[in-house]
Amino acid sequence: MSGNTRNCSSYFDARQRYGEIKGLFFLDETQRDTEGKRRTDLHFLDLERGEISDVLSTTPPDVPVGSTVVTCGNHVYTIGGTILQGGILRSLNHVFRFDFKHAERGWRKVSSMLYPRGLPEALAAQGKIYVFKGSRDCFGEVYDISGDSWVPLCVPSIAEYSGVSRPVLLDSSLSRILVHFSGDRYRSLYAYYYNDKSWVCLDRKFPYWSPTVGIVGNVLYVFHEISDDICSWKAYDVQDKKWLPVKWLTEFSLYQPFTAPVGAPLIHLGNDKWCMVWRSITLNCFEYLIFRMWRNGHGGIYAAAVDGYRTSASFGSVNPTILMP
Repeated sequence: MSGNTRNCSSYFDARQRYGEIKGLFFLDETQRDTEGKRRTDLHFLDLERGEISDVLSTTPPDVPVGSTVVTCGNHVYTIGGTILQGGILRSLNHVFRFDFKHAERGWRKVSSMLYPRGLPEALAAQGKIYVFKGSRDCFGEVYDISGDSWVPLCVPSIAEYSGVSRPVLLDSSLSRILVHFSGDRYRSLYAYYYNDKSWVCLDRKFPYWSPTVGIVGNVLYVFHEISDDICSWKAYDVQDKKWLPVKWLTEFSLYQPFTAPVGAPLIHLGNDKWCMVWRSITLNCFEYLIFRMWRNGHGGIYAAAVDGYRTSASFGSVNPTILMP
């Protein structure tokens, strides 16, 4: 392990101020250590300054390719993944944990999942981690962090003929997880209420979903499509079950279609402020856009980019992983 472990805790404490997220951690696994082993580098993106800082380099024990990363409090978990054995790609059930507050401990193995999973969908809520997809044998399972144990997740009937879309979405205000199912005939929006361990169908015909999706209050925001220079957004009132018109008060231009943020995560920074972060292939850097979206009092949504343009932060990486706050 290299880098100042005390700095890791300092960056963690500085990522949020006055109830608003000011910076993001991300992992990069493109480098190798002196023995040729794959290295995990932890970096910090300062959203206010547009600067990237090297925080820490660690060598995780056998963390596979294609694992899913989940943050919960001051911990980061890598879940599942795949490994090539004898020319066959096999899924794994390994789970490792990293503590921002005790970085000197490095990555530690915790209880493995009940089933191997490659590229699962996962999120954390109220001291538990909920994992979906990635296995043909089990729809989902739940990890109790305090008890270090896994149990199967109850399965909705729609899962028999429809797959889970990426990503699953936490709606903490109502203690539920929003899950979009897509199949040959159906595209439906369901909610899993984790306190009651029950499923409820919110909308049987819900066509719009993408990797760039978020929710605040009753409004679900979906980044739907991209033209050469204009982004298209959808807003849906989950309570009233109706779509709301979205009007941009500032131009939301990408300028270069090849760097468009297809699959970019949508991060709620606080209040009505949001952030999209993506890696520009052509510019070899991180790009991000901070903007606001809010109800306009006339049955619709207003949106406006903060400062009116996107920000670039130079960084060469093949496949960085943003740690969602």
